Amino acid sequence: MERTAGRTSGTGRGAPSGAPPRNRTLGAQGETIAAAYIEGLGCRVLDRNWRNRYGELDLVVADRGVVVAVEVKTRSGSGYGSPLEAITARKAARLRRLLLDWVRAHARSATGLRVDAIAIILRSGAEPSIDHLRGIA
Repeated sequence: MERTAGRTSGTGRGAPSGAPPRNRTLGAQGETIAAAYIEGLGCRVLDRNWRNRYGELDLVVADRGVVVAVEVKTRSGSGYGSPLEAITARKAARLRRLLLDWVRAHARSATGLRVDAIAIILRSGAEPSIDHLRGIA
């Protein structure tokens, strides 16, 4: 597992409908920031908020032939610990299965599959903090 960090900015909309409105907005902002960050690394966003009956993938990206599912966790502060702590081994395994479903549904060829996680902390008046873990599953 490889960890990188960076800073970027952005806004967006759309998130899981079961979350309270503020959390949906925060999550959508985080996903937009994560997409811009990923594109800045030279990756290409293939899909956003793809879902099937088993769950949802926040971002699906192409990284030099590797298809990557990116789980984005966004918080407005660090009062509850790192957003990455919310991603358990069980969740990572489920994301991997969802990624396989995505590849099958899109008849996409890939040299490999990977699951990454990006934590974003948004603080008022400050640049977003980004923590990127590669290869969590």
